[in-house]
Amino acid sequence: MLQIATILPYKENYTKESAGAASLWVCDFYKYSRFKLKNIIFGSTSKKKNYLTKNYINIHPSLLSKFTSTTTQYCNEILKILSTKKIDIIEIHNRPLVFTYLSKKIDSKFILYFHNDPISMKGSKTVKERILLYENVDKIIFVSSWVQKRFFEGIENLNLNKTDVVYPSIHKTNKFSKKKKQIVFVGKLNKSKGYDLFGKAVIKILNKYKEWNAYVAGDEPRDKIFFNHDRLFKLGFKNHKDIIKLYKVTSIAVVCSRWEEPFGRTSLEASANGCAVIISNRGGLPETLTNGVILKKLSVNDIYD
Repeated sequence: MLQIATILPYKENYTKESAGAASLWVCDFYKYSRFKLKNIIFGSTSKKKNYLTKNYINIHPSLLSKFTSTTTQYCNEILKILSTKKIDIIEIHNRPLVFTYLSKKIDSKFILYFHNDPISMKGSKTVKERILLYENVDKIIFVSSWVQKRFFEGIENLNLNKTDVVYPSIHKTNKFSKKKKQIVFVGKLNKSKGYDLFGKAVIKILNKYKEWNAYVAGDEPRDKIFFNHDRLFKLGFKNHKDIIKLYKVTSIAVVCSRWEEPFGRTSLEASANGCAVIISNRGGLPETLTNGVILKKLSVNDIYD
């Protein structure tokens, strides 16, 4: 049976309370893998308990020094463990620099996963860097066609044979719960996610339609955007299970990002749980829906309408 090492980004949270998108992706696919008994997952988070799966090994931040790059130290700690095992495949999530370092130190097959725009990441920003990755990695996986397209931007004469798009997974819902008259926004409460636009639009909705409520799940310590209404309920940061429960009884979900979303898991999960979903036409968001409202223009009035 294949021995697999999965490496999460440094500081990616792999706990049940605060798991990031990459962690949820890894956890969901691991649970149904026929190689799960031989799969180790590495990460580094300050959290010390309630990990998503039992096969997780935490590279504790206290091991790291200020005199060497975080990537190098993180990789060296992982290598200490891998050197005692025969590893057939190393999966690296969202960190091209980790591949560049480890591929020189260990003989194994490598799969590199991109959860975000490759052009925004160290180790894959330039055309030269991305061509080198393509030539040396055994397989490259993207979470959306938009992310795949960004990887090949400015590159000619390379085919897609070594790459695939594998969307985040969700659990199929066979029967929808009874829906309440509520509108939900889930995500960072900042302008990049369009929270300022949502807030203004939903206040207008609540003022006009007295039987409807709105719920906001998320936080943002840096952006101070506040909206108040007696039927606008702010839940703060909620774990993944609580978000799914919220979607199950929600009628309308809004994902109105300004920035180019690599995929948009919240939109997919809302749709899978029977919400009517309104999204912006940014990045990979349109790939999350087969039915829904995709806004051609992004403004308070467009969201309100």
